[in-house]
Amino acid sequence: MADDKSAGHAGVTRAGYTMGMLDQTLPCPARPIEAVPRSRRQQFLVLLRLTCELTRGALILWLLFPRLRREDQCRHIQRWAQRMLLHLRIDVQCDGVPPESGASLVVSNHISWLDVLVIQSLMPALFVAKTEVQDWPLIGRLARASGTLFVDRLSLKSTRCMVQHSADALRQGHCVAGFPEGTSSDGAQVAVFHANLFDAAVKAGVHVQPLALRYVHRQSGRRHDAAAFTGNDNLVASMRRILAADALTSRVEFGPRISTAGQTRKSLAAQSHQYIRDQVLRHERGAWTHTPTRICAASRPR
Repeated sequence: MADDKSAGHAGVTRAGYTMGMLDQTLPCPARPIEAVPRSRRQQFLVLLRLTCELTRGALILWLLFPRLRREDQCRHIQRWAQRMLLHLRIDVQCDGVPPESGASLVVSNHISWLDVLVIQSLMPALFVAKTEVQDWPLIGRLARASGTLFVDRLSLKSTRCMVQHSADALRQGHCVAGFPEGTSSDGAQVAVFHANLFDAAVKAGVHVQPLALRYVHRQSGRRHDAAAFTGNDNLVASMRRILAADALTSRVEFGPRISTAGQTRKSLAAQSHQYIRDQVLRHERGAWTHTPTRICAASRPR
């Protein structure tokens, strides 16, 4: 995490990230990401940098965050997520421009633990996560310190508390993000959305921002399996795959914001699911036709 302030979206370079509007041709930084698998030595060095970055982030969360305004906390979280993606050598490309900061419920399909970093690098939010994340080494403590809202989806009481806390955060002007599928997939499909999380948006009277996530090979644009975190997968095995992966890019497609006026949680869930599923299936068939805004994580973070 760093303390410099975020700039606007159009034509801004930030610690190796280049953001531009859709109709711009964006130059790559001077040192492009190599499209070759990492050697074991390179993987070890990257893992070492990630460990240092996690430790640095933890110190900032525990020592500095209590004294910061929420806006400053968001800047720290955003910069930290960007730095983590830079170390992992993962590009983030957007179809559309991230909405301005403010209260909204962000919902996405769920593929990987990387999803949180990708979304935080674009629009910092309080995340809703399953209770198991609390037990992950270091990451669980980071999640708690950054204000993550945990839920046990098998407990009605826990779900109600999550909805209430999410609604309170939205009323206070925070952005809240979650994955209504309730589980992760390989990215080739989108499971039915649970409607509980959308109740928070209805209670707070804020918009819903759907976004479709994909992980692809940088050159071909086809789905990349390295990021998928499914089934009996564990964090160590997932990290090994990602460290060894070549040319891994995350593509994010922002849909139109959905007003909650006159809507129910079920209608919001259905509309969000329809948009995200349509985009995922369209691109799965090889129909990525838009020129994405590129956030190029290619130069070494300072």
